[in-house]
Amino acid sequence: MQVHPSETVDIVLSLPKPPSLNEYYAGRHFAIRKKQGDKYKKFVKDELEKYDRFFAKSFEIHITYCSRYDCDNSILASKFTADALVSLGLVTDDSPKYFRSLSIRYDPFLPKDYYEVRIVLIDVVWMR
Repeated sequence: MQVHPSETVDIVLSLPKPPSLNEYYAGRHFAIRKKQGDKYKKFVKDELEKYDRFFAKSFEIHITYCSRYDCDNSILASKFTADALVSLGLVTDDSPKYFRSLSIRYDPFLPKDYYEVRIVLIDVVWMR
């Protein structure tokens, strides 16, 4: 195990377009929402598995995207990414103490339905 208490590391994931927040909560049955969420979180987990194992004391998520969604309808890309980080044990929790910052920015010059999720890991411990 290598400890880098002041190290900040960026991980950049290319993720699929998430369900829109409006669509996700607009009267859909819980089972359908859970299935959508589980599918997206699995994709995030699969992408994170490509990196060396780590634990971060805290983190930030910054999303740049190009889809027809409003910024607030893109929030599930963040929600599912944070949930995957917690589920994999890569961070303690997604409460404000650990999840320090979130930004979502539309970029019309990116490819259609492209979501780039940059995770900033703060005080990283690398596992072997």
